[in-house]
Amino acid sequence: MEQKRDFPVPVAAAPAYLIAVLAAVSGAGAVFVLVLVGYLVLAMRRISEQAAAGPVFVIFPALGLGLLASAVGMAFLARSEFRLLRTPPVFTTEGVRLRGFARRGYDVFVPWDRVTRLRVAERGARPYLLVDVADPEDLTRGDPRRAERLRRTAERFDGATFAYALRGALIGTRDLGAVVDRLSGGTVALDG
Repeated sequence: MEQKRDFPVPVAAAPAYLIAVLAAVSGAGAVFVLVLVGYLVLAMRRISEQAAAGPVFVIFPALGLGLLASAVGMAFLARSEFRLLRTPPVFTTEGVRLRGFARRGYDVFVPWDRVTRLRVAERGARPYLLVDVADPEDLTRGDPRRAERLRRTAERFDGATFAYALRGALIGTRDLGAVVDRLSGGTVALDG
């Protein structure tokens, strides 16, 4: 039986879609509340003159803006989840294909002999796949923005050149380690 030569990290689609739906519902709720407040302000000037109406005209706009901020935050989170769903790290017999700088598709290939460390680390509420690379400057092609991005990632993730959130990963660390060991020919081990 032939072994697979390419292994994209399997990622569940449900979290991305759930977060996107929650962002849409929160955004729709924010729009509804803000439109309602606008209508009340314009149509009911008599109510706005009463002392008890003051808190209503403060609470509803605050609620609407809170829902709007929540929707924006969830939209950014859903975007990162969809990005991982479209382009997860791919382990091959030659190395690792990564999306490092491109908006779509893969733009970085790191041969196994340049991977200095591969690990899964818990950072906050989710695990991350962290890839340390020898001479990461070569991957930037002289672009200072790319070099700055790699530097910030390394500062944030204890020296790792690339970091991928694995919240929706459908594979455990032990199984992923076995895949890495097989495809790298035993030259790289996954630290858990």
